[in-house]
Amino acid sequence: MTKVSATTYGLLGLLAVRTWTGYELTQQLRRSLRFVWPSSEGHLYREQKRLVDLGWAVVEKEPAGGRKRNRYTITPEGERALRDWLATAPDGPHFEIEGILRVFYGDQSSVDDLVSSLTATAESARAMLDELLGFVHEYLEEGGPLWMLEHDVGGPSQERLEFHGRVIFPERLHVVAFVQDAITRLLADLEAFSVEAANEITDWSSTTDPSLSAATRRRLEAIRDRHRVRSPSP
Repeated sequence: MTKVSATTYGLLGLLAVRTWTGYELTQQLRRSLRFVWPSSEGHLYREQKRLVDLGWAVVEKEPAGGRKRNRYTITPEGERALRDWLATAPDGPHFEIEGILRVFYGDQSSVDDLVSSLTATAESARAMLDELLGFVHEYLEEGGPLWMLEHDVGGPSQERLEFHGRVIFPERLHVVAFVQDAITRLLADLEAFSVEAANEITDWSSTTDPSLSAATRRRLEAIRDRHRVRSPSP
């Protein structure tokens, strides 16, 4: 069997929580995982079909107004596949930050264009961070997911509750909080770095100025010293 992508398992994990329509699956994945595992909408719909082809989910047609919609439910084979995947070693981290890619070729660019790219990257990181912080504030609201968890309501053996128009799964909040912690730290660091780099590059006379060697030495030594404890023994 060809290798199954992490996106497939991401959808499978959602199905382990509850049954979803195809639209709900796509929207939930985009809300909850797009910051760590972005996928196009078309790809997500193809992966839903793949779950059925693999025997990891079944799909039923249900009425929705005057139309029909697909509802997906995980199978016992899908539950086993999810547990098996979670027991394997994950791939290494993947970073796709176009603004940093442009820095890599910054010597082919102008100072103004390089600064603009970094500024835009900082702004995007801040916007994403603000959105995630909005989720965190929502989790902490009175009557929200944390309140449900602390008051033992809305859990898997009880009637599910809605908050801000969404069904809540408070028993999952402890793992969700870890993910929020990781992503918000990364975004905050990316924003800070991009702002710092843009401010420094603004003072360059050009992107190929030979006099930049002194600043380059300071930067490389700072990287080394910052992570010296992690360096292998000679």
